[in-house]
Amino acid sequence: ISFHESDVLSPGNKLTIVDLPEYGKIAVAICYDVRFPELAMIAARKGAFLLLYPGAFNLTTGALHWELQARARAMDNQVYVGLCSPARDMKAEYNAWGHSMIVDPNAAVMAQLGEGEDIVYADLDADKIEETRKGIPIYTQRRFDVYPDVSKGHVKYDGDGDDAALPKP
Repeated sequence: ISFHESDVLSPGNKLTIVDLPEYGKIAVAICYDVRFPELAMIAARKGAFLLLYPGAFNLTTGALHWELQARARAMDNQVYVGLCSPARDMKAEYNAWGHSMIVDPNAAVMAQLGEGEDIVYADLDADKIEETRKGIPIYTQRRFDVYPDVSKGHVKYDGDGDDAALPKP
């Protein structure tokens, strides 16, 4: 299978974080974005407790990478990760993987659907993030004296008015 999203979708140009005063900050990206740990790190370091990725992996990449990517981003940043997918319809032109899921800050799958239409639920507890970060303190022990903190760089960010231009490669 060969699918080039760039043929039908245009790229975003900033990180989107939604602040829900009663709950906290949620970062929203799309399916391909889950493959970029820097984006997840920036969102987590900007205070997001949940990284939410609506996506439609196909049957090949879904089986290989869907859960792996969700668990990796949760583990990397010790936050919750939610992946939501359309249900699989084998009569459709494009066959989505399905398997919407929620992963906790310890990279454990809290809830996961199959390929059919359904709703996934989980209780997200802020204390779990703190507990995870105390148990394995990678969040505070990163070596920004050795490598840069990408969340401090020139990143377009939708939420705090600090939307500096992206650096040129």
